Amino acid sequence: MVKAYVLIKTESGKEDSVLRQLLELSVTEEAHKVFGPFDIIAEVRGRDMETLVEIITQRIRPIEGTTDTQSLIAIDVEIDMSSTSLAN
Repeated sequence: MVKAYVLIKTESGKEDSVLRQLLELSVTEEAHKVFGPFDIIAEVRGRDMETLVEIITQRIRPIEGTTDTQSLIAIDVEIDMSSTSLAN
């Protein structure tokens, strides 16, 4: 599993609608309205990186009222270092 935190800007007054639609997605673990440069933060999970990209680009960004997103991919997962160029 791959996890990302998606920071979302919405049109003024659309925060509740966007939040509701995010929470209806089966891939959304949590989503909250927040104060600051973004209006909503959502924790989403995907099977792999390709699936996560599809979720963000095809299911989250098209939500009506969404104006901008930034995605932060979580890296605090176990990685099999034997299959990477970083292995000793």
